[in-house]
Amino acid sequence: MRVAAFPRWRAGLGSFMNDLVTALRSGRVLLMDGAMGTELQHRTRAARFDGLEQLNLTQPDLVQCVHRDYLDAGAKVLLTNTFQADPHAAEIWQSALRLARAVGPRFVLADVGPIAKLTDEDAAAIWRRCEGADGLLMETWSSVAALERFARVTTEMPLLASFTFQRDTGEWLTFENVRPEECAAAAQRCGAVALGANCGKDLDMAAMLEIVRRYRAACDLPIFVRPNAGTPIQVGAEWRFPRTPEDLAAGVPALVAAGIGMIGGCCGTTPEHVRAFRRALWQTAVLRER
Repeated sequence: MRVAAFPRWRAGLGSFMNDLVTALRSGRVLLMDGAMGTELQHRTRAARFDGLEQLNLTQPDLVQCVHRDYLDAGAKVLLTNTFQADPHAAEIWQSALRLARAVGPRFVLADVGPIAKLTDEDAAAIWRRCEGADGLLMETWSSVAALERFARVTTEMPLLASFTFQRDTGEWLTFENVRPEECAAAAQRCGAVALGANCGKDLDMAAMLEIVRRYRAACDLPIFVRPNAGTPIQVGAEWRFPRTPEDLAAGVPALVAAGIGMIGGCCGTTPEHVRAFRRALWQTAVLRER
């Protein structure tokens, strides 16, 4: 499979695209938002995680409220509520982008979760749905082939890839048995503008740090992380995530030292986690300047 080394967006002059890439390469750390799905699930008391993208149409004020709470917590990068959206459901994608953009963040990324048997038609449809975003984020993926497929049909928009890992026989691998170094090589080859890790089975901040270092050794792309708040524990009828904002924030200085360019949160994280990240980033910057 031949994948272009330089996607077409590199030739574009769009200010949003250039602003995002410039920010990623600035040496400063961009603060992303936290979880959308588990936050919506908590606020609606929904029993299931799937179908939450429909809230873009049925409860847009609620979705926008979550965006605004993350913005108030300090996030500069918001993800659309489209993690599980049908690639061909244009109305859902358009509404999601409007809702995120309207609260006034610096950047909006169209969030694309893993799709079984992704086709070229699916990938092309998603790119079309993402018009108006500052970039497309492949989040919680395990497949290098899917990344190559997105790159092959890319439009003039930055592509960011975030993989999820689990430890198998002592090694961190994606669910399709791909090592972090292989993910990094594929992202570089496909012209992604940033490479990340998110969620994952038992993927704590120490594991995130290991993966960041392995990414860094294998590529020169900006790197980002979106850790979850731990493995949920059922308490009565509710699922609770054990890692507090302070738990996650304690790992921020080491990740900054390892060279991350963005940080946010995945499952179970809240505006309070993002606020704790902001404090940790500020304290780290102050210590660096002394």
